[in-house]
Amino acid sequence: MTDFGIMGLGNTLFGIPLLLWGIGCLAVAFAYWRLWPQPTVKRTQPRTTRQHLVLRYGHFLVWLLLAGGCFLAGAGWATIGLILAFASLPVYIVFLVMLVQDRQRELADLAAQRKAAQTPPAPGSSKQL
Repeated sequence: MTDFGIMGLGNTLFGIPLLLWGIGCLAVAFAYWRLWPQPTVKRTQPRTTRQHLVLRYGHFLVWLLLAGGCFLAGAGWATIGLILAFASLPVYIVFLVMLVQDRQRELADLAAQRKAAQTPPAPGSSKQL
């Protein structure tokens, strides 16, 4: 059997070495570091600091935890790697809940803007042309 150093390529998931899984997870993490859900320009209510932090860094953190889990499990620290990988699940759930709530708030805000634009002027009010 060939020794590949500290990161053994014999540790695999679906036949793919954990080292490559970890590199893939880091690539996805970097992509989410650069691209993240941003509010539309027409939005009137800004996000809270908590919402901003979760939406800005949540998905990145999920993939970073998965990458760390892959690297640790590939290096022979399977138990710690699994714990780290499973720690990404609650982070992902919080991210998804915050994303759905933010999207619903954004849609409600846009609907209110459309409704306000369609409301006819009140009787007796003068409208300048």
